[in-house]
Amino acid sequence: MKKEQYLLIALLFSFSSFNIVNAEDKDAKPAPAPELKPEAFFKADEAAPKKANAEPLAFLPEIVAKIGDENITKADIEAEFKPIISMMKENGQLDKIPPETWKKEVAAGINDMVTTKLLTKVAEENGYKPDAAKTDEEFKKMTEKIPPEQLAEMLKKQGMTEEAIKKRIGISLAIQKWIEEKVVNDIKISDEDVEKFYKENQDRFKKPETVQASHILIRPEEIDAEKAKTMSDADKKKASDELKQKALKKTQEILAKLKGGEDFAKLAKENSACPSKEKGGDLGAFEKGKMVPEFEKSAFSLKPGEMSDIVETKFGYHIIKVTEKSEAATVPLKDVKSFILDNMKKQKTSEAVQKLIETEKEKRKVEIFVK
Repeated sequence: MKKEQYLLIALLFSFSSFNIVNAEDKDAKPAPAPELKPEAFFKADEAAPKKANAEPLAFLPEIVAKIGDENITKADIEAEFKPIISMMKENGQLDKIPPETWKKEVAAGINDMVTTKLLTKVAEENGYKPDAAKTDEEFKKMTEKIPPEQLAEMLKKQGMTEEAIKKRIGISLAIQKWIEEKVVNDIKISDEDVEKFYKENQDRFKKPETVQASHILIRPEEIDAEKAKTMSDADKKKASDELKQKALKKTQEILAKLKGGEDFAKLAKENSACPSKEKGGDLGAFEKGKMVPEFEKSAFSLKPGEMSDIVETKFGYHIIKVTEKSEAATVPLKDVKSFILDNMKKQKTSEAVQKLIETEKEKRKVEIFVK
């Protein structure tokens, strides 16, 4: 139930403010609604006194912002934050959020609401209005994993309605369509622009040296917990050393079988203590810094097809076999051209939308009273 509740809150917040192109995030990418916990919205202050904060928005003035003659009121912001406040109350998180955090988050929410209203007006003036059919389709897609009875229950519990959520979705889709057709289409990026970016940002396109390796891990058994309670430190060390020797002997026996021509994957499945045994010991490709030092040193010293001697790490005893090796290199321009083009277009779109927002704020005389 909680999982679906967080999903619904995420859906509501994802369409409650301008999120199609975040003009302040040059790498913004559309993303599916995440599975969220309350702390995904606010970071609770664990040191904060445990006092009930029944009215976290009490600091707001009756009018929080103006767009020309249109007022954005305290009631509008209360409605915006009602779902997250309800969820925090239910999860005992509300009294852990200090007033300063509420003020910061609410100020950001007000700015987002102003932005959404401005872009909605611009989109409508250009003939882009919510499409009921597409809105319904999107709503169904976003709530398909939530049983209808649970959806209705959650909406009622948190003071939301299906119509209100659909209204937000419709507005967001209209803005998105306007941006795609009237902003993105006007952005032109030449091959020379892409090449210039590639040359000036070579570090972004460097591939580190990697190896693909398999291993067999033999982990020493642990001393029986009950027996350990009655053992001296010296006895524990002696028992631990004996278990390590037992594991080492087993590893040596496996290594001898491998040198005798037995199949690595088969022996890994039969003996390895690592979950990778299900794949015959295959760990996939990895770069330096991803494995413990002893393992990494051995793996990167081997050539494809070569097998290590026994390598001891804090996890136990390993036998490593390298299957592939890739030297460090710079990715060719032809392989990343479309990626660069896409990201440059997103950046220029963000800049164009941000410039338009600032122009509209002046044109429509925007005033924000909560900072």
